[in-house]
Amino acid sequence: MLAESEPPTHFTREPGGTPAAERVREILLDPEVDMDPWTEAYLYAAARADHARGEILPRLERGENVLCERYLDSSIAYQGFGRELGVDAVRDLNSWAVETILPDRTFYLRLNAEERERRARQSGASLDRIERVGAGFMRRVERGFEELVRLEPERIVVLDATLPPEELAEAVVGETRSLR
Repeated sequence: MLAESEPPTHFTREPGGTPAAERVREILLDPEVDMDPWTEAYLYAAARADHARGEILPRLERGENVLCERYLDSSIAYQGFGRELGVDAVRDLNSWAVETILPDRTFYLRLNAEERERRARQSGASLDRIERVGAGFMRRVERGFEELVRLEPERIVVLDATLPPEELAEAVVGETRSLR
């Protein structure tokens, strides 16, 4: 739907989106790698800096739309709340990475813990380093996203992640088109 739209919409992800950021992603998600929470936060910020400057900013400057799976809000929720590093500290660290490149909209796909766990079991895929941390961590992350929604309801759109993918896509397309 958005891929064929004008202006063009580019889909990307974090961590990742550039060759260097994809290599950092491998380290961040490797279940065999143990690291300090601050090391994790710095690695996410480093990958984000490369991605923002190398991929997102040039596309925005050409007038394109960018739809990114995860971005700054994810670090605030995962490292700020989940790893308990603090929202302000994580936001300050990432301010160097993103500079002025901030999302017009963030889509928070809300899904309860039981359904998240069921889907993870059903997929059969092995858990990555972040997914292995446990339920307490994920509860803090969820609380972090809910707090961001409370603080920025005009920017963060909550979507019911139990809806069929087609309906979620339609909601994202509708919101994205309303920004023009």
